[in-house]
Formats: sequence, structure tokens, C-alpha cells
Amino acid sequence: MSYTRDIEDYLLYCELTKQYSHNTVRNYRNTLERFGSWLEVNKVVFTADIDMNIVNQYRIFLSKRESSRHTDLSAKSQGYQIVVLRSFLKFMIKNGAVVMSPDKLELPKARQRKVEYLTEEEIKKLIVAIMQDSNRIKEVQKKRNQAIILCMFGSGLRLSEVLSLKKVECNHPEGQLQIEGKGGKVRTTFLAPAAMEAVSQYLELRGTDLNRFLFVGFSKNIKPTTERTINKAKSMSQRMVQMMIQKYANSIGIYKHITPHTLRHSFATKVLFEGGDLRSVQILLGHSNIATTQIYTHITDSQIRDLHSRVFKTDSDFGLEKNTPLKEVKKRGRPRKV
Repeated sequence: MSYTRDIEDYLLYCELTKQYSHNTVRNYRNTLERFGSWLEVNKVVFTADIDMNIVNQYRIFLSKRESSRHTDLSAKSQGYQIVVLRSFLKFMIKNGAVVMSPDKLELPKARQRKVEYLTEEEIKKLIVAIMQDSNRIKEVQKKRNQAIILCMFGSGLRLSEVLSLKKVECNHPEGQLQIEGKGGKVRTTFLAPAAMEAVSQYLELRGTDLNRFLFVGFSKNIKPTTERTINKAKSMSQRMVQMMIQKYANSIGIYKHITPHTLRHSFATKVLFEGGDLRSVQILLGHSNIATTQIYTHITDSQIRDLHSRVFKTDSDFGLEKNTPLKEVKKRGRPRKV
């Protein structure tokens, strides 16, 4: 069968058998269809015709391609294309197809990326900027945006997890949440007290409605939002939240690239600064592999420095004092000839 038909079978397998999330299946589709478009240009129709030479040519194509930010496609993004292709080929072999071995595909070595995060003080400024927005924004929208920021910073949730929250899930007296993350894995995390208060204030302003989502989009109409419009509203889009965070970050003079995921990084950083270990952060973030969590280790370099300073406070323990010359030791006997 053709490559196009094969990827449809594979995506159906991912959705029905592997039970991958909608976002994962969508990303797999985009990745494989992008490769399919390149194959079509190069007149490759069947999956069985894909060989190492074709894959290498595609990798060269990817290395010269720009991202949406008009920068070179990162090694991680290029590697993702290969990861998906490898998974697709494994599926084909499992189903008896004669295709190239996925074991031949090696991933590019990814450099350790710099992790951007916001301090607690910057988070406070972000919240103030939201509440002091002088534009024609409803008070309920301000409270909603405030609650989103505090939920992400206070719980380390992914943006998709925040937008999937239901109202009924946020009424635990201790702020406990049961989150279904990537791959359907369920973990327990908690809303910080400030986040619980922000959610409470937001829902009080929002009033009683039948919409089950916690965070909903509101009409641009400046008139008070009616119960009917809220009942019809869906959860906010990821793009809406991205634009909101970037807007308020810029308004307080933070011009580095801030995204919703930055708040997740900020959560992990705060936990580590307050004495948490990587294992705890791994559980709270829902990482399957501790290696993923290790991107935060270099953030705590200052803690390592402070620890080293405490352990080796002074050099007096070794009987050394500053500006004190060492005593000369007289040697006996004649010097040796070399």
C-alpha cells in the first residue's frame, strides 16, 4: 500500500490501541504528513521504497529548514521527526511489512538547552499587571487570567492539563488534583493556596453555569457575559493563553521568550530552591524519565556553590594563615648530582 494509506493505519493504531492523546496523534499526523509531502516531491510513493539514503536526504532538508520563529530548526525538533518515523516503521514491521529497519535511524545529539524561568517576584508583578490592565477587559477575565498564571506556577501543570481542568476537580479542600498527563498517566499534584483563592474569586465572579470547564473563553462584547454564552463557551485555546502571558510579561519589562511552559519551569525551580530533590520534581511534573527532569540541575548551581562554601568555610582547618610564609626546612647532606 502507499505511504499515505500506511500512516492512516498507523494513526488509527495510535488512537485506538495505544490510546495516545488527541494532541499526540495530531502531532504525529503533522510530522508524518510533512515527511509525506517531501516524499511526494521526490516521487516516493510506497513506504517500502524508503531507505537510508532517502532519510538522510530528508534530514539534510530539515537541517536547512527554519522554525516558526525564523530560526534554524533545533536538534530536538529534528530528532522528533526521526522518533515519529522510527515508531511508524516499527508498526509497519509488526504488521508484516517489508520496510527498512528503524534501528538504523540514529537521533541527533541534542545540546542541553537553557531553561528560562520567572522568579516569585516576577510572578507577582505579572499578576499585578493583569489586575491593573486598563483596557476594556472584564473583571472576570482578569480573575481568570490571574488564576491560570497561579495554577501553572503553583502546580507545575502543562498548559494542556490546565485547560482540561473541570470545575468539579478544583473543589478539594486541600487543593489536591488528579491529573491525567501524557500517555494517560495519572499523577497527584496540588494547587497552591494562592491558586485556590484565585480560582475561588474567578468562579464567584463567573457565577453559576453549566459549562464544565474551569477556564473558558469569553465574548469580546463588553456587556456582562450571560449564563447562556458561558454554557456555549469551550475551554480556552492554547494560543490565547500564550498571547496573554507574553503580553503581560512585555508590559512589566520581561522581554525574554516567555511561554506558558516557562511557568512550569518556574514551579520546578522554586521546588528545588526550597530544598526539594529531583525525584520529587519528577513526580510532581509527571516525567516518565528522570533524565527529562535533569534539565533543572544547572539552575541550582548557586546552591551547590553555597554548599561548597559551607563545607570549606576557611582554610584555617589545615593550619594555614594568610600572609604567613612557610618555615624553611634545613636539608642534611650534600645535594645530589643530577
